[in-house]
Amino acid sequence: MKKETIQWLLDGDAWIAYRTRLDLLEQSETTTEVRAARKAMLADAKISAILKELENWPGIVLSSHKSASQPFHKLTFIADLGFKVSDPPINKIVRRVMEHQSRQGPFQLPTNVPTQYGGSGKDEWAWALCDAPVIVYALIKMGMGDHPKIQRAIQYLDGLVKENG
Repeated sequence: MKKETIQWLLDGDAWIAYRTRLDLLEQSETTTEVRAARKAMLADAKISAILKELENWPGIVLSSHKSASQPFHKLTFIADLGFKVSDPPINKIVRRVMEHQSRQGPFQLPTNVPTQYGGSGKDEWAWALCDAPVIVYALIKMGMGDHPKIQRAIQYLDGLVKENG
């Protein structure tokens, strides 16, 4: 990659500089530069706003599974940035996510399915196959992969896999 491009990325937002050092420059998490980039990312106002919003997990009732404004997509974003369960306030957020595990295993979100689509028309906790793997992925990425609740969700979702999809 061109030196100018790398420098442009390093001069970007704090989380871009952090991921550039780890992913493109393959620098160790223990280097001074990576630690400084991570500290800057943790202090970034945009990241702080997302974390503050996620502290109120799950937030709003699910209205669109594809909307980037949904908390489970934001959870995945911060997991992909490199946040771990040991990072404040991630532990609190993860605990709140895991409070709403379905009897089957996947984690639930508040949802409201109108009666004309076969739902109750009321806000209730439920999980959807399009969201459940995203939440489990984020929790695994944050270092929770060995937790029994996560393993239960994985096993259930894995059991849904069929030869044709």
